[in-house]
Amino acid sequence: KTHIFIILASLFSNFIFCSERDDLKFITFDKPSFSFTSPERHIILTGESSSSLNGLEFTIQIPNFKLNSNKFLVNIYSKGAIYNKNIGLIKFKDSAELEALNKKAKLTISSEEIILNLANETFSSTQDVLTNLNNLEIKSMGIEMTQKEGNLNAEFSQGTFQIRSSGSISKGYAKKLYIMSEENKIILEDEALLDQDGFIIKSDLIHYDYSLNKILKSINSSIENNS
Repeated sequence: KTHIFIILASLFSNFIFCSERDDLKFITFDKPSFSFTSPERHIILTGESSSSLNGLEFTIQIPNFKLNSNKFLVNIYSKGAIYNKNIGLIKFKDSAELEALNKKAKLTISSEEIILNLANETFSSTQDVLTNLNNLEIKSMGIEMTQKEGNLNAEFSQGTFQIRSSGSISKGYAKKLYIMSEENKIILEDEALLDQDGFIIKSDLIHYDYSLNKILKSINSSIENNS
């Protein structure tokens, strides 16, 4: 079971009483630090300052998030964040950027909002997202990403991608786009399109190995050649 420790740095010396309504006190404090520890991971969330009305939800200015496990390292930066202790969510807002590293991949995600569910370690966004995984670039209308045993699995909504390989450029689009980093595979589902230097495949479903620039599977496909 995950143990959660909250350290409000210099709380007693730095908090400022702002207002009082019935029994509720709104306080602000400097240099907050939140720590979440389990046998599999260690997470630290810090910030320049923070405020809370009820002790359950914290607004954090200039947050800095670090997740460290045996197989993965994740950093998240943004201008602001909201940590809800009661439901275990951290919402990073305003120029949010996630960086994730393992032995095989470097991933960056940029969006105006990134949400972390601490219970299942899922990162998500319903806003425009720019994702880079090594030399693969994806633009989408949303993302949901999980990491298990050091592997990244991500689902993108209305995603387009571009990858450069051996002097060629491959592009694609699908309403649902899945990335499996361990297998170097992209799955394009629903209105799938893959363009390999003008050789265009439209299909209901495409499995594509982006490391080999190779189509592994396609269903109900049509082919166009614009080269």
